Amino acid sequence: MKRMTAGRLALGALTCVAALAASSSGAEVVATPQVQPAAAKTAAASAAHLMVFGGHSAAQLAGSGARLDAALADLSRHSSQVRPGHELQDLRAMNPAAHFAQPGSEPLVAIDAVTRGDPQRLKSALLALGLKRPAVYLNDVGGWLPVAQLGAAAARAEVHALRAVMFRSNAVIATQGDFAQGSAALRSTYPTLSGAGVTVGILSDSFNCYGVYDQPGSGVPASGNAGYAPNGFADDDAGFDESHGYLSASVNVLEEADQNVSGEQTCLDYGQPYQTPFADEGRAMLQIVHAVAPDAALAFYTASNSEADFASGIGALAKAGAKVIADDSTYFDEPFFQDGLVAQAIDAVEAQGVAYFTAAGNNGSLSYENTAPSFATISGSGPTAGEHLLNWDSSGHTNTTSLPVTIAPLVPGEFVALIVQWDQPYVTGATGSPGASSEINLCVSGASGYTLFTLDSGPLTPAATICTGANATGADPVQVLILGNPATAGGNTAATNMDIVIGLAGGTAAPGRIKLVVGDDGAGSTINSFATNSPTIQGHGSAAGAATLGAAFFPQTPACGTSPAQLEFFSAEGGDPILFNTSGTRLATPIVRQKPDLTAPDGDNTSFFGFFIAGTSFSDNSSVGACQNDATYQNFLGTSSATPHAASAAALMLQANPALTPTQIYQSLRSTALAMGTSTPNFESGYGFIQVDAAVASLPAGPPVVKLTASTIAVGGSTTLSWLAVNSSACTASGSWSGAPSNSGTLTVKPAAVGTYTYTLACTSSAGTQTSSALLTVQAVQPL
Repeated sequence: MKRMTAGRLALGALTCVAALAASSSGAEVVATPQVQPAAAKTAAASAAHLMVFGGHSAAQLAGSGARLDAALADLSRHSSQVRPGHELQDLRAMNPAAHFAQPGSEPLVAIDAVTRGDPQRLKSALLALGLKRPAVYLNDVGGWLPVAQLGAAAARAEVHALRAVMFRSNAVIATQGDFAQGSAALRSTYPTLSGAGVTVGILSDSFNCYGVYDQPGSGVPASGNAGYAPNGFADDDAGFDESHGYLSASVNVLEEADQNVSGEQTCLDYGQPYQTPFADEGRAMLQIVHAVAPDAALAFYTASNSEADFASGIGALAKAGAKVIADDSTYFDEPFFQDGLVAQAIDAVEAQGVAYFTAAGNNGSLSYENTAPSFATISGSGPTAGEHLLNWDSSGHTNTTSLPVTIAPLVPGEFVALIVQWDQPYVTGATGSPGASSEINLCVSGASGYTLFTLDSGPLTPAATICTGANATGADPVQVLILGNPATAGGNTAATNMDIVIGLAGGTAAPGRIKLVVGDDGAGSTINSFATNSPTIQGHGSAAGAATLGAAFFPQTPACGTSPAQLEFFSAEGGDPILFNTSGTRLATPIVRQKPDLTAPDGDNTSFFGFFIAGTSFSDNSSVGACQNDATYQNFLGTSSATPHAASAAALMLQANPALTPTQIYQSLRSTALAMGTSTPNFESGYGFIQVDAAVASLPAGPPVVKLTASTIAVGGSTTLSWLAVNSSACTASGSWSGAPSNSGTLTVKPAAVGTYTYTLACTSSAGTQTSSALLTVQAVQPL
């Protein structure tokens, strides 16, 4: 799962922000790579302030303004105050959860628009308003809309709702996890088992933005809080990886971050200077795939352009031949209780035979859930006046209308999402759904002795209370507020106590269930009272067609000397029920899916990505040589790192037996995993820590795989014959070769005469004797 990169608004940034006339919230958010533990936050403390971004005005809660989410409502209200010639700078200072670009004279904001009617008609309406790079999936149209047209778009009859794009990404490189999960031992047993013939697709923030940033004149600093390589490795772009063998030289990049948004400005519309740059987390994931399945073909599609584009990218990777797909990204508005756009896209490709792996996320159990919420107290003042306030004490012993939360210190460029959802159906992905029937207002304020800051009432002013404003009935049942510390800050924020209030507005009936997640991506925040430590796996992490991965630090696994494997503290918990079908109809019986499915290793070294674990709480104390950290490289932590380990294991399985279904792949990994809890499966670690060698040993044997590197050669030339027969025995060669070869090997063949040569291998397994052949043509002259 990605982390919103961003986090630090410092004194230098405040000077810039103070120049804004009365603007709202802000800075753009880019998916931050891995989890960064509190101990690794080295930026010096300063006068950085925790900021709150987004919110409706009272006037916007009526009419078409109610169709905007809190982020777009705030932008729409303050966009007239943007200074000519400083459009991107000022807009990015207004909202850290929004993405902006300016390919021409007018600035654009990345949006997802939802309709109850024909999505192509909605697309045409938005194109008429200047929408760029549209993507359509079900009833969602994503793309880049002129900021000046937000009001006009909201007023269009085709539009049901508009929301800002907000996402989070949850020597030989990446060898430690390969050893810990048993895939290295498997390849030793079968030397030709390498993922050959299988394509693995990855969806994440970016692939080779480093290759843009390291060019002269890019305007992107390498070091510092807002730099793309603050820990060094500024020249380690995709070309570097390919030349050093960390990646294959032919990664198929279907779509890069910001591609075609600003012409040649690919990768540069990330929100500088308030956001940190795209981190090439996708390339780091592909390094892990390449380490485990070195001959697998690799493909990439960005997940950062819009939710509709993310869903479309899943289908695009499958169409490009990927039989295994993995992602580490989540959008903050994805539903907890229903299969949304991305989950439906996953289920569609899984039905076509694609094995899909996704990161559980890094929010642990940092959540509150109430299955019988009481809204007994009527607020008499402030932005919640007249609303009925939630009693956070579900026992009913007290009437407590504010939830005390401590937001951990945030480094510059780091953000936290507060996400509230309730048990009513989504319209996004479900055109005929009735949507929300309750109107919910999410508010935050500084606790006693603590101050939150906003730009809503002027340049960097203390915020008494900031609210999303109540949603309209018929909208998606979700509210999101962003807290953070923009990248221009000179230091970390201090730990900040705050109060969260939820109001029920409009005289609407109370929901039957309500949920709050403090999405801090492992930063160390706490809910100080009434925490229910409930599930945090969001959206497509609960998809039926996906295998969802938790994380265990590689030195703390059985192969490295720790048994059972130890779950990372931040690895997200599952267990929320699916309450509605994809049409938005409530299910007679809720479905509770086993999520996460599995746990895989994280923390491997990569050539450019992550941070150094030296001096942090992540200690490599294993005495096993293959589990030693290489301190000259950075470490990739988080469920984002665990996910490609499992995906690359699937590539090995599919090479061994191309007829395997996703269900067979998932089941083999589940049935052979090492238990990590007192009961298995559980909602923390799933079925346990994956054992790839054992999983492959449990597979049904397919026919032997016999291949030639070249099927046509000239007299005097040679080619390599390779073969693989997993879980088979008593192999016999015939035709143009003979003998009893091992189950896996290679042979150089060099026929002396023109002709056709057949190489046949028959192997015996529980399925009986199975035979495969490869045909070689030898010509008198070199083939074209």
